[in-house]
Amino acid sequence: MAHCGGFEVSSKYQREIEEILQKAGDIGGGGGRKPRSASSDRGIGFFRLVWMYVRQSLGGRFWSISPGRVMLLGFVLLLSALLIIPLVGGRAGLLGWAGLIVFIIGYGMVLVRPPKVQKKWRGEPIEDDASWLDRIRRKINRR
Repeated sequence: MAHCGGFEVSSKYQREIEEILQKAGDIGGGGGRKPRSASSDRGIGFFRLVWMYVRQSLGGRFWSISPGRVMLLGFVLLLSALLIIPLVGGRAGLLGWAGLIVFIIGYGMVLVRPPKVQKKWRGEPIEDDASWLDRIRRKINRR
């Protein structure tokens, strides 16, 4: 066992602590990561970021309705209304309002049913095998 600040630490925990510190960049020159520069932060670009969002929103089953797809549809309707104003004049306003309403509905879908976040510990998913009845009992017992 090694000593760490007055405490005895087993070799397993010692290796784990060293691994965490190495990943954080405190030991051994940053674990092989390149230092970030200001120019690399701007490397993604706006259009690449938009394309990544579109790909993420369209991912999954083809006919499923997700908040991202609804918001994307609303954005496309708004953009198309802006583009066809010179062609059709005031009638593009209806398309713009429809796009705004669809976008707000998609945003409301996110607020009503937020995406489920999977709990993880050290990169491994944590499974909560307790039933809904057990969770309610636990909450009652805490009070």
